[in-house]
Amino acid sequence: MNRMLHDRAVFKKKAEAGATLIELMIAMLILAVGLGALTTLFVGSMLTDNRNSKDTTATQLAQKVIEELSAQNVNSTVAVNLTDCVGNTWQIPSTQGAAFPGQGAALVINAASFAYGGIDFTQAVGAVPAGFAMQYVDCDPNGGQTVYDVRWNIMTMTANNSRLITASARRLGSERDHPLDRGGRGGQRADEFGAEKPNGNHEG
Repeated sequence: MNRMLHDRAVFKKKAEAGATLIELMIAMLILAVGLGALTTLFVGSMLTDNRNSKDTTATQLAQKVIEELSAQNVNSTVAVNLTDCVGNTWQIPSTQGAAFPGQGAALVINAASFAYGGIDFTQAVGAVPAGFAMQYVDCDPNGGQTVYDVRWNIMTMTANNSRLITASARRLGSERDHPLDRGGRGGQRADEFGAEKPNGNHEG
């Protein structure tokens, strides 16, 4: 009789036992997989944010070139100087440009290309005429430096009256630094007209 009561007590005690070691290991494995997925997501988000920031800077550089040239009269011969964060001074000459395909960096002239009319980055930087390209260095607050390949082209639309300015920039050393990326990053185009304003600037 006592033995039967003892067996029942033991059986009841086993039924109330906690998780086994195997169960704990499975739970830890599930937790590790979840944390790993979250870490990958966070790292991917940080990389994407950094890449988007660099692309935005490239767009701003291309736009800066266009704005500086557009601020000059079509017939002006005054050069514009841009200085990067390490002290390099880049000269942007003001010119009327030339008839198609323009003056300066080569354009994509294949009408079937998605980058048609944009800057052709398959052209070696050394082959770009002086004054139409720069290796602009941008510095971040943490001391890091990023170099951008900035190029532009000026095409005469109407002599002494209007011109088409095309500029594009891309980050050197990025995964987009590829021959197929013919349009570059941050491509900008602007039609510019030479009608005089009272302040001597032309309308853009």
